[in-house]
Amino acid sequence: MISDNSNQPKEYDAVLGGQSQIPIAAAVLGGIAGVKQRLHSPSVEPRMAAVKDAPKYGDAGLNLAIAALLDPAPEVQRVAYSVLRQRTEPFVRQALTEFVPYQLFDCIRTVKTGTNVAISPGGSRTASLHSKIIRICDLETGEILYTVDKYPRAQETFVLCQETEVFVRSRNLPKHRAIEIWQGGELLHTSLGHEGEITAIVISPDSRVIATGSADTTIKIWDLESGKLICTFGSHLTWGAHKGGIASLAFSPIAQTLASSSSDGTIKLWNLGSRECSQTIKGYANCLAFSRDGQTLAAGGWDRNIQLRQLSHPDSPITLAGHFNSINAIVFSPDGRTVVSASADGNLKLWNARTGEHIHTLTGHQSSVNCLTFSSDGETIISGSLDKTIKSWGIN
Repeated sequence: MISDNSNQPKEYDAVLGGQSQIPIAAAVLGGIAGVKQRLHSPSVEPRMAAVKDAPKYGDAGLNLAIAALLDPAPEVQRVAYSVLRQRTEPFVRQALTEFVPYQLFDCIRTVKTGTNVAISPGGSRTASLHSKIIRICDLETGEILYTVDKYPRAQETFVLCQETEVFVRSRNLPKHRAIEIWQGGELLHTSLGHEGEITAIVISPDSRVIATGSADTTIKIWDLESGKLICTFGSHLTWGAHKGGIASLAFSPIAQTLASSSSDGTIKLWNLGSRECSQTIKGYANCLAFSRDGQTLAAGGWDRNIQLRQLSHPDSPITLAGHFNSINAIVFSPDGRTVVSASADGNLKLWNARTGEHIHTLTGHQSSVNCLTFSSDGETIISGSLDKTIKSWGIN
């Protein structure tokens, strides 16, 4: 039977003698006892070094690293999280599900880009305008995947699909509004139908349909593969439709539900299966986001606040206040426990999705932040700004 010697000295241990200070990079004779001793040091540096050494001592050491997630010093918490997040032991994974790392986030990368920035869900690709060329790039490598010419004199907004190289843009001219669907630099479809400026455009999470909203008060649903119009929600065609221009749209991640906000002072939920308005909520939002379970709707507006509404009780929202300018983008973390908001004040704020408690503020952008997403694994937040940069936020 092999005995557990995790408490015994190893080849990297140092002998504790007299009252000399323990070397930061060494463990103390007696194995894990030295790690424990340094974790009680009043200085941050020995505690950080002890956490790095802790995994050398098996499960007992990993439990010390888990305990260090609650250390009063953010620097020690950050080291503990970095040590543990790649571990596969079930008890470590369980401990990490109960820990919110976003309070430790900082800017880990800045990429210079153009204007009109868009980021794909999951953060793998970006699109931005550089003079008269729109570049679609791989965010990780910086490689230009393909380019699209800007349409002369047109106001344009664009969005990207999650997994494919599909790029969709709205094109607004005074007498001509269109939706274009591109793939790999090739124009596949041009879809016409809106009579007023196209003000909002989103792609469904399954990348099957596009929803567009317009100043003409209508919402149109288009098939992404064919570019054909599926249906229109408008006051002349649909009971309960908006009576003002559309400000923002968002798809629910798990159901055939679309949320819309309008200048008429209402937020509506649309059932894409029955093509009916299933719910109307008083309020206005220039950005909307659903929680991952589809049960909570976040709405941010010009009033600098975010409203979190449980759709089962929409008239009792939680208000998140703290930004100094309008809210431009909102996203929920993959585990649904955290909300991130981006504002024209240049800051990102992180909130507890259940209580509304403010967790952390990320600063660094020099201008309005207009787009926002989480990486697929939830370990990075990616934001795009009018300062012509894309920033990645996480833990090194």
